[in-house]
Amino acid sequence: MRLLGWPFIAILIITSNVAAQPAAKIPILLDFDIAEDIDDTFALATVLASPELDLRGVTTVGADAYKRAQITCRFLTACGRKEIPVAAGLPEKTTKPLPYWQVQYGNHASVYFRDPKPAAEKKKMVVDGKEKIVSVPILAPDFLYRHLKQSPGELTIVAIGPLTNIAALLTKHPDSKAMIKRIVLMGGSIRRGYDDGSKPQAEYNIAADAKAAQIVFTSGVPIVMAPLDATAMVRLDAARQKKLFDAGSILTLSVQAITELWREKNDPILYDPVAVTLVFTEKFCRMEALSIGVDDKGFTKIAKDGKPNTRVATAIKTKDFLDWLVDRLAKAYPPSLPTGRIVNETKMVPRGNLPNRVHAFEDFETDIEKRWWLSGRLEAANVPSGSSRACRAMLTQDFDDRQGEMKTLYRAVVFNPVPGPPMGKKPHLSFRYYLNGTDELRVQIYSLSNGYHRCLMLKGLPQGKWMEGNVDMRDARKPDGTGGPLSENERIDDIQFYCDPRAELLIDDIVLYDAADETEKRPFPNRFLFTGWFDSGKQGKEWPGMFDIAPKEGFFWHAAKSVLHPDDKKQAWIKVGLRGDRPINPGTNLFFRYKLEGARHITVDFESPQLGKFIVVQRELKANAWAETTVELDILPPAHVKGQTTVRSVGFRVPAAARLWIDDLMLYECTKK
Repeated sequence: MRLLGWPFIAILIITSNVAAQPAAKIPILLDFDIAEDIDDTFALATVLASPELDLRGVTTVGADAYKRAQITCRFLTACGRKEIPVAAGLPEKTTKPLPYWQVQYGNHASVYFRDPKPAAEKKKMVVDGKEKIVSVPILAPDFLYRHLKQSPGELTIVAIGPLTNIAALLTKHPDSKAMIKRIVLMGGSIRRGYDDGSKPQAEYNIAADAKAAQIVFTSGVPIVMAPLDATAMVRLDAARQKKLFDAGSILTLSVQAITELWREKNDPILYDPVAVTLVFTEKFCRMEALSIGVDDKGFTKIAKDGKPNTRVATAIKTKDFLDWLVDRLAKAYPPSLPTGRIVNETKMVPRGNLPNRVHAFEDFETDIEKRWWLSGRLEAANVPSGSSRACRAMLTQDFDDRQGEMKTLYRAVVFNPVPGPPMGKKPHLSFRYYLNGTDELRVQIYSLSNGYHRCLMLKGLPQGKWMEGNVDMRDARKPDGTGGPLSENERIDDIQFYCDPRAELLIDDIVLYDAADETEKRPFPNRFLFTGWFDSGKQGKEWPGMFDIAPKEGFFWHAAKSVLHPDDKKQAWIKVGLRGDRPINPGTNLFFRYKLEGARHITVDFESPQLGKFIVVQRELKANAWAETTVELDILPPAHVKGQTTVRSVGFRVPAAARLWIDDLMLYECTKK
């Protein structure tokens, strides 16, 4: 044999090695309107679950684009991809308000204290006449342009929301057109619409900013389009949802968390994941090369004699695509459920009688404090006796990012009692709860004073029925047992309830209070309606009304102090706004502590939308020292109106020469004897 065969053998070996090389990842930039319809969340998950894609950056579009960027940062961090930069879109281009419930996902503590922030840069600016270095957000068009300049001709832009950011990029930076490899978008309607497919419609992403769409489709940049023709039928049914969410990975739990907050339909339509998939495979779709134009109303139309400018998906193998997608998302990350650890186990304790003071409460009957519901969604079907609404636990990461299990999610109700009250000597927490699928519940609280969380665990709880719970928060510790007890004067923040993510939890009637003294004989109230303690927060903001806050002059910390009445110079008063209309009935009491100098009576007036103003006079009161009194509203005049009677403010009037301080104001419904 001659040696001529060796080069041939070497060539075979080299060719074999080349063939074994994995395909290069496709670098992409994602532009989307997460927190709108739920398909944007599924699209982001599809990107993270696809080894074919290299996500270089994300931009957001739509109303409150910065909040959408925060939501994106949290999702990426939870899924272990916090290195991916995110930028907010143009603030002046809005379409409709950001849906409320999905915003809750972006109000997690991690958004403000742990997750990377949306892209920004330091700039010199004149502020209040002085030159300062300030952090300025990098908006989406400039963010996209910088990435394109770094890798000209390599990046695909995946645009699955209104095309506002993309059009601004092409307009502000015309040279970017040559730098974009192609644009893959979800949008338009060629031969069918949203409903039965009988006729095309103005699809939302295009119609929301038709001018922007016209700029994109006439730019000359290669376009791949996933219109309603290939997306409107991609409905994720209940069986596939169960398979997906049963996977229990950090990715599927994160998708499930936002899906449950969204929950506008039982079977979400996954428009956007179709577009993401077209970046690396067209095997599920029928593709056509068409000449696509956009009219002023946002209709996408075929120009019959025009040169093709778009590769369009005009049909899809729905079942094959859904099966493939669910399987991919379910297997992309390993299962990541809680370990089930038990820390700081404790038992329920009696509630006791009328609290010494109430630090915070939430009964979910009104929307007054809705912005501070950090985890949980309203429930009107399964509620305890006497309630019309409760709070259903949603999926969230532990708010304790130091000693919590951060690679999983829990079911949780989290309420933030702004503005962070200081504790009394015996802090207790009362609540009503409904558990199903677990007999364990973790109660947790954050210390503003110390900067860490304390928790306690309850085991062996009844399931399948509403129960009353009460715990002594002095038993709570950090998960490792350290941190010491919750102590007097310590300011707290979030009140949190956690259980296994596969279980069901509802919470109602949360009351954080200083337990009654042993000499107290009045029963624990049936329901709290308002509390005012003035120890933290500002008059006019957290404490609306007309008065001064007197630091360190209260029964406990601070108090409300009388000011001269603006319309009657013969009187001084304290007017406390209740931050909304609070329900009252003949069984309602108003308790308050007072210090009165220069007078022996207080005129208490209530402002009611139904009754107007009605007055109660408290006579022969103690003077020159702190005391307490109760106004019983059994003397309410007949309402002569249908529906609930409410009050929106309480006023306390004394002669102008007198001085009055009010503390620990508490409007409550008495327990029926």
